[in-house]
Amino acid sequence: MQRSIRTRLTLAFILVSLIPLLLVGVVLALQSFNVQRQQALRFQHEVTLRVSTQVDAFVNRLENQLIGVSKNLRGADPQRQQVLLANLPSYPTVFQELTLLDSQGQETLKLSRLNIVTRDDLGNLGGTDLFNVPQKNGTIYYSPVQFDDVTGEPSMKIAAPLTNPQNGVVDSVLVANVRFKQIWDLIASVEVTGGESVYIVDTDHRIVAHLNPSVVLRNTKFNTPPDGVITEGGLDYPAVVIASNKLTFANQTFTIVAEKNVYEALALAIQTVVITVILLLAAVILASAQGFYVARQLTRPIQTLASSAEALTLKSEAFDPVALAPVAQRTDELGQLARVFQNMGAQVVNREQTLKQQVLELRIEIDESKKRREVEQIVDSDMFRDLQAKAAELRSRPRGPKGQKVQPAETSEPSLPTTQSE
Repeated sequence: MQRSIRTRLTLAFILVSLIPLLLVGVVLALQSFNVQRQQALRFQHEVTLRVSTQVDAFVNRLENQLIGVSKNLRGADPQRQQVLLANLPSYPTVFQELTLLDSQGQETLKLSRLNIVTRDDLGNLGGTDLFNVPQKNGTIYYSPVQFDDVTGEPSMKIAAPLTNPQNGVVDSVLVANVRFKQIWDLIASVEVTGGESVYIVDTDHRIVAHLNPSVVLRNTKFNTPPDGVITEGGLDYPAVVIASNKLTFANQTFTIVAEKNVYEALALAIQTVVITVILLLAAVILASAQGFYVARQLTRPIQTLASSAEALTLKSEAFDPVALAPVAQRTDELGQLARVFQNMGAQVVNREQTLKQQVLELRIEIDESKKRREVEQIVDSDMFRDLQAKAAELRSRPRGPKGQKVQPAETSEPSLPTTQSE
């Protein structure tokens, strides 16, 4: 079924009105979404950098304390060494255990936050990286993160070499067992917004610090995805804006991760998209109404002309010039067409009426002519002449009394018809 001109015009007006709006709306929505996404990602990067700076400063402070006290430990008696270690600012809140190793890796002194240590509790760490790396390389060594079997709290050991200034040889190593509790406090002090979380992941993909300590205590593992907006794979939320920053301490690398719920991070962008969609729907409705109205204004006169033409085609008497009067009053091309059609229709009606009158008169003449021909045929026939002769003969006979005609006398012999010689 073919579409009417009104439908085509309505669709044309709608498309002409909507295509620019759709293009502008889609471009603005995409641009706004991209800008908001970049801003949200930049903000998460700033959070990771801020946390990384605080953690790095905290660990460097611990490292400086170990290096500073190591200079005073050489040559001091065991009692003096114990006093120096006990007076470290980070003991026992951060350094939950301090151990001094001799040149062979034997523990000579040990302080513990949780346990009372006797000489029988001292062991040898000569075959471990805690002693070998600082002793051979003369550098600070960071051990992998370990989780306590009882409390589940993570900790990390830092080994600082004690170098003999006379020959430059490392003759002892100071080992400190660092609690991550204060790092948790550092993360907790970070100002975060709703739907946002910050945590630290070690090289084995274990969560070692989180705003929620229970995540750490249950030994949660998490593979850090690439930075950006992901729809599935966040730690605390399925869809997040996530950013990370690497933080390296000697041989150990940690990843500072900041993530935020994507629906809160991109709330403004989502709101912009929703508003754009609503405006586009309103534009569709308005464009449809306007297109329908304009198409109706254009097609109604054409429909009136078409109806009048159809009426004139079927029956000329059904043509009414008055029906075209509203269209004929227009000053545009449709008005001119309606006026021309009015004149044409009136001429057609008059011509048809004239033709019908002529046909009627011609039909009457044909009937009279036909009658005359039929009469002539009857008059010219032999039967009619015989009837005329008999009638004349009857009229010529003498009449009897009271006007009755006298029948001729019958003869014994029948009369023979006379023949006329040619």
